[in-house]
Amino acid sequence: MKKKDNNLLSNHLLSFFKKSPKKKYNYRQLLSQLPYQVKNNEVKEALFLLEQRKKIKQINPGSYILNKTNKTLEGFLDKTNNGSGYIVRKEVEKDVYVSEKNMLNAFDGDLVQFVMISNREAKIINIKKRKKINFVGVTKIISNKLFVSTTGKKDKVDFIINEQKTIKENQLVVVGFLNWNNQYPEAKIIKIIGEQGLVDNEIHAILQEYNLPYEFSNDLIKEAESLKKLQNKEETKKRKDLRDINTITIDPDDAQDFDDAISVEIKQNKIEIGIHIADVSHFLKKDSILDKEAYKRGTSVYLVDRVVPMLPESLSNNLCSLRPKEDKYTFSALFTFNKKFQIEEQWFGKAVINSNQRLSYNEAQYIIENNTVIIPKEVSLSREMHHIEKEIKDSIILLNKIATDLRAKRINKGSILFNKKEVKFILNNEKEPIDTIVKESKASNKLVEEFMLLANKKVAEIFLKQKNKKNIYRIHDHPDEEKLIALERIIKNLGYKNRFESYKNLHQNINDLLKKVEKTPEKNLIDTLVIRSMSKAKYSSQNIGHFGLSFEKYTHFTSPIRRYPDVIVHRNLENILNNSQKQNKNLEDQCLYLSSREELSTKAERSSIKFMQVKYMSSKINKKYTGVVSGIMERGVFIEIKKNKCEGFIKAKDIPGDFFVFKEKEFLMMGRNTKEEYRLGDEVLVKVKGVNENKKQIDFLLLEKL
Repeated sequence: MKKKDNNLLSNHLLSFFKKSPKKKYNYRQLLSQLPYQVKNNEVKEALFLLEQRKKIKQINPGSYILNKTNKTLEGFLDKTNNGSGYIVRKEVEKDVYVSEKNMLNAFDGDLVQFVMISNREAKIINIKKRKKINFVGVTKIISNKLFVSTTGKKDKVDFIINEQKTIKENQLVVVGFLNWNNQYPEAKIIKIIGEQGLVDNEIHAILQEYNLPYEFSNDLIKEAESLKKLQNKEETKKRKDLRDINTITIDPDDAQDFDDAISVEIKQNKIEIGIHIADVSHFLKKDSILDKEAYKRGTSVYLVDRVVPMLPESLSNNLCSLRPKEDKYTFSALFTFNKKFQIEEQWFGKAVINSNQRLSYNEAQYIIENNTVIIPKEVSLSREMHHIEKEIKDSIILLNKIATDLRAKRINKGSILFNKKEVKFILNNEKEPIDTIVKESKASNKLVEEFMLLANKKVAEIFLKQKNKKNIYRIHDHPDEEKLIALERIIKNLGYKNRFESYKNLHQNINDLLKKVEKTPEKNLIDTLVIRSMSKAKYSSQNIGHFGLSFEKYTHFTSPIRRYPDVIVHRNLENILNNSQKQNKNLEDQCLYLSSREELSTKAERSSIKFMQVKYMSSKINKKYTGVVSGIMERGVFIEIKKNKCEGFIKAKDIPGDFFVFKEKEFLMMGRNTKEEYRLGDEVLVKVKGVNENKKQIDFLLLEKL
């Protein structure tokens, strides 16, 4: 047969396969369907040609099926802690699963090319771009070869170091990835942090791991210090003068950057509440080198023993910080309330204030609880008893009444109430954890929170009235349906029958559950489970509302010293008030970037907490604690200690009295013979077995079920 004829026959045969892509054919079946006479050998030869071109594949001797060519796709790899991962694509809502064996030496965050190997699973075939080439790890020597084991949760890798380097074991280092051509990826050491286990070294390792800058260049420091000239008599005259009004700040004991202040003024049976926010955007000029650095950082990062600030100290703690007895520039919101605590008027604009009093949350709480002007030394910031002015005390009592009313109205409209207890570490001079205290949100915290929520919401309302102008919103989508089903199943095992299938009553049903567990041992656990079922709040130029707060519109206006999105909000609000037509062209891209910086800072903060937990518990080996089962998986159970909230792990094989297996549907651990059960929320007595500082892991021994 001529080559041309052979190609025509091959194409004709291929059309049969394409018409029925799942059907298999042998040469006799194809021969019978051809509308013209062809010899057997000619059909066989055409099939061979199609197979060579990979158009069809032979599944049995003489039997063929269409070879579906897998389309090469692209996406970003999001690794899990257990080695598998998901490929995320911007234009596709559903992520694609990748098993560890199909990972092709990819690191977390890499831009990868992949093919689908089933409807739900992918295989990575090429790494197009590495997101990260520097890693933090610990040195170890095996068979006279130097390795660095990474300390990150997602990329658990042993890098081989082939360069001649004299270095001890157990040193925290930063390595630069070179290649992965053999069994072990090769890297070179680019920075030695220091000995593993020392607090300062470990925190520096976390900063390196998340690529967080902890110093400002001399140029940035000089520029920040030069900005004080922007506060002058001429500028002060342009602003609304609120310096004679009773104004206070309420912040944590150790706060240095005071973002916000609140004022109270009684005007003819009306109450004017001022919410005053540091006017950072007046000093931080758009596109200056300082502004670009602040945007790059995106947010201040609050680690256990230090703050990595978004702005240099001369701005964050001095020029912009609303310190008492100093004239300060603010972007202010004034709300006029009637006697029923309803808002009748509002005003937004640039102002100058002078705060009368700096109070801690503990001091404000004492005033609320005791209605007194006397601050005892046990509560006082100065550790000495002192008196405050009666006007300040009266202002706090009134502010608390209005805040309580605002909160009640917000709850009535569906805001979800989280009051999860958090632990704060007490550190010694070497910044080592020596004790813990449990932090709980009290009336003074809620007072400040309500007025900040009010200001944020009201700014968002102004934004939404601007047609054809993009602005930045803080959005929070509805919870994922699958996560709600899982939550329902877990709480059912704990004895709660709340249902979440209806979006209509979802806020009410979640709040009902949170109220039921308020004073139970499993409160903290269920609070955590509900939070995990929620979507992540983020920034967007497209407003979809805020599910958690049950607000139709919401933004971030109140913390520009520590959050760059608030700086953008201030600039946009100023443009609106000045009738300026300036537009931010890349706002959605900025929202995506700033959301990612916030997520990164949260991960760094959690890493520092986990390290401090491990460090703290390393001095508690063999001590006994009461704990709660906080997580269950095939490998074992997680236990959270009730006293200090430190979480550790017990392997399934180490649970005494039986061979325990994980029952996924019931979400419990069950003894094969005794049928003894361990469920989420069960109280147990544990002993600290040991800690692994490299893996940031605490190991417990289970003594008994309580």
